Amino acid sequence: MSRFKKDLPMFQAVATMVGTIIGAGILGIPFVFARAGFWTGVLMLGIITFAMVALKLMFGELTLRTYGQHQISGYVEKYMGNFWKNLTSLVLIISVAGSLLAYFVGVGQVLAEIFGSTQLMWGLGFYILASIFLFFGLKLIKKAEFILTLFIFLVILLIFILSHAHINFYNLNVLNLSQLFIPYGVVLFACSGIMAVPEVRQILFRREHLFKKSMYLGALIPAVVYFIFAFIVVGVSGSQTTEVATLGLGNIVGPHLLVIGNIFAFLTMSTSFLTLGLGLKDTLHFDLKIKHLWAWLISVLIPLIIYFAGLRDFINILALVGAFGFGINGVIYIFTYWLARKKGQRYPEYRLPKLFAAPVSIFLILIFIGGLIYTLFDVF
Repeated sequence: MSRFKKDLPMFQAVATMVGTIIGAGILGIPFVFARAGFWTGVLMLGIITFAMVALKLMFGELTLRTYGQHQISGYVEKYMGNFWKNLTSLVLIISVAGSLLAYFVGVGQVLAEIFGSTQLMWGLGFYILASIFLFFGLKLIKKAEFILTLFIFLVILLIFILSHAHINFYNLNVLNLSQLFIPYGVVLFACSGIMAVPEVRQILFRREHLFKKSMYLGALIPAVVYFIFAFIVVGVSGSQTTEVATLGLGNIVGPHLLVIGNIFAFLTMSTSFLTLGLGLKDTLHFDLKIKHLWAWLISVLIPLIIYFAGLRDFINILALVGAFGFGINGVIYIFTYWLARKKGQRYPEYRLPKLFAAPVSIFLILIFIGGLIYTLFDVF
């Protein structure tokens, strides 16, 4: 029991990271894998997973070099200055609002599929309840995150048990390198979760020696989950894979899987909504000095405004948010990291070797900028 209590903070840290990463993006991954070719999608998943592990390790080291409680834009201001902080904050606000919008659209679809009535009614019902959770902050969300993440893995196991007999391996036999960037935006969205890094820093306060391991586990576990889920869905659905993957999967396998799959979709989007919404609220409150009530209201109202303005396409929201957020902010994070290596206030519990960090930084910058350009041309 004492061992469990000792390891609990790391479990909570990993659960926070995993719960933030595994969100609406997992529901779009099978669709873009099916569109590009399954093994094409797996190759892009491998590339993006490597990029995100590297970036999270960099940003984690950055937080360990810095005293005080900050969110993403606060770290950027400390090392890059006020202009870059404002630009980062703007991109973050737009990107996280887009993420919350995706969860709003996705949850409305899956709950309407299970219980009937309209997508808008269920989406608003979920949104109101989740917004109440956001108002009360990290302690409540941390407990919900840990429990919901455990349920996610249970539901994935159930999906595999119910679906494996329906898998057609012919659907998985496609590798087309000319389509490599088709999954880019959605996969990047699905693997990001960078806003959870400061939250993990808070959870592991005075246990910083667990930070690097938490970053590895928190980034790698979602990639394994994505591979398994895409393998199942594309193997079963093939060209009939839907944008929200569980809808098409359930229609093929049967109504029992339709219910279980949509419960899975609800859980994944709920965990991500809570942590990303908290990160947005704290960015407005701590870094932009907006009062708590107004920071909360802005966080929950912006996605609704965008929705009623007409942006409601699930896959396009995921792709644009992923490519836009990291096409700009990903590059800023890398430069912030290098300045933190020179100007950091404390010696970090781990530091990346320069011979690794330097070439990886160049690779990340190229893929973030190139992916943004491709996605803009593909969507528009």
